[in-house]
Amino acid sequence: MLLTINDSSGLYLLLIACFIGTISFTWCYKRFAIRLIAIDVPNDRSAHAEPTPTGVGIVFVLVFYLGVIALVFAGLCDIDVLLILIGPLVIALLGFIDDIKPVGWPVRATLHFMAAGWCLYLFNFPPLDILGIHVDPGLAGLALGVLSLVWLLNLYNFMDGIDGFAASEILFIVVAALLIGQLGDSQSTDRWYLPMLLLIVVVSAFLIFNWPKASVFMGDAGSGFLGLLLGIFILNSDVVSIWTWLILSAYFLTDACLTITIRLLGGQKIWLAHSQHAYQHFSRRIGADKTLYAMLLVNVAWLMPIAILSKAFSGYGFILLLLASIPLLACEFLLGAGQETPGPGRVNIDG
Repeated sequence: MLLTINDSSGLYLLLIACFIGTISFTWCYKRFAIRLIAIDVPNDRSAHAEPTPTGVGIVFVLVFYLGVIALVFAGLCDIDVLLILIGPLVIALLGFIDDIKPVGWPVRATLHFMAAGWCLYLFNFPPLDILGIHVDPGLAGLALGVLSLVWLLNLYNFMDGIDGFAASEILFIVVAALLIGQLGDSQSTDRWYLPMLLLIVVVSAFLIFNWPKASVFMGDAGSGFLGLLLGIFILNSDVVSIWTWLILSAYFLTDACLTITIRLLGGQKIWLAHSQHAYQHFSRRIGADKTLYAMLLVNVAWLMPIAILSKAFSGYGFILLLLASIPLLACEFLLGAGQETPGPGRVNIDG
């Protein structure tokens, strides 16, 4: 067991209540979304064809926080966890407002950096083990950590473009990390273990509505929250190493990073909305549902085994991350990442 829980039945009841609560409130939100004017109307970049309620991520976010508060009052969760989680809550509320009425980028960027800075202030950037060399970034880690967290929360917004995609990815990453963390003889008392269980429960409930063909979208309220929360897990949880977290996250990381790099090299305005990610090209070719299944297959059949190796051979985590990522980058390049139309011959890096 990762934690010793005196009243396991109480924990199970809490998890069940959060699951049922997420389903119930999502259903209610869906019914009243028109009054909230939180409707995603399809355009030429959209993967859906009908107006769909968006911003529903705020439902699983609020249920998640109610669950964490209950854990804190029960003495099963550290109050410091709740303080750190103020950052993701700010991002979720900002995203929800943006889902209803667009917020200007200066306000969004300012709050993104403030939320990330708050998190890093409370737990700092961890030292890294790179091929057996212990690297402590010190003060530089603060800047690197803030930039990483801001990038991740925006990355999840970029990658939340087809039904069930972002929700399924975060579920895979967190479930896989918890399973891998159980391997071996080591015992962990990681303070993020129970919040991770809560996240699995509420996102699973949301996925019932978001699975293809989705009847609701999480919107920025959910995607930004998930991205920042994942960043917190990566930098502050010892369930698995930072390299294992990154390997499990490699599908989203490689597609988003490659796409923005190619767009930058091509002189494109990267702040403008687009549909040039590899998964978007793939979705237009084979359909959103098959793209989702392909992502899950890659995660389970390719990234999961390498992540397990990174647990067994912790000193080689950086090398294993490269091993996991390079084939993905090659495939995503061929699928058209960062390009108007798929095909490596169409990439323009002359600006």
